[in-house]
Amino acid sequence: MRRRNELALLPKSPLLITESADEFDTLRDAFEREIKPRGIIEQMYVHDICSIVWEILRLRRCKVVIINSAYYSALEDLLVQLRQPGQQDFSARDGARKLAHAWFTDKEAQKRVLETLGRFNLDESAIEAKAIRASSSVLELLDRMLTSLESRRDKALGCVAEYRASLAQQLRESADRILDGKVLRLEPEPNKRSTVA
Repeated sequence: MRRRNELALLPKSPLLITESADEFDTLRDAFEREIKPRGIIEQMYVHDICSIVWEILRLRRCKVVIINSAYYSALEDLLVQLRQPGQQDFSARDGARKLAHAWFTDKEAQKRVLETLGRFNLDESAIEAKAIRASSSVLELLDRMLTSLESRRDKALGCVAEYRASLAQQLRESADRILDGKVLRLEPEPNKRSTVA
């Protein structure tokens, strides 16, 4: 019951509609097993760390998807650049569009693309390079966001360690005061009666 009350104080899981609550819970459980939070403050740190790591994973996935999404236009542009001499721009663009579209599913189209690239001493990595270059401004923004998140994660992990060290120090000091008799007296004090004159 106490655990449920503590979790109720934490914000909802930061999930997009395409993300799995079970996967987020698995990640949070892994952090809880690793950090072993004691009390609501450490539980809040664990939740924050888990949310940050989840967002880092999301942005890393996005980087890959952004590059993959740019493949079609990158291949089309590359095929237009490598067109046969004498081809008109319109027919070159139309042919490149059809071949680029077919490249994703048709083995014969993939072979034709490799032959075209090979005539210029290129391979499929040229498509990848063009896709990355076309996406570079967005990828740079994501990299800055990742750097910020990684810094926040590291600070939050440091906060757990600082909190524990501070709490441990407070507990040691309290124990010392108790043992020195400054807080708790083991012998009762004699009753002091007020004298009325």
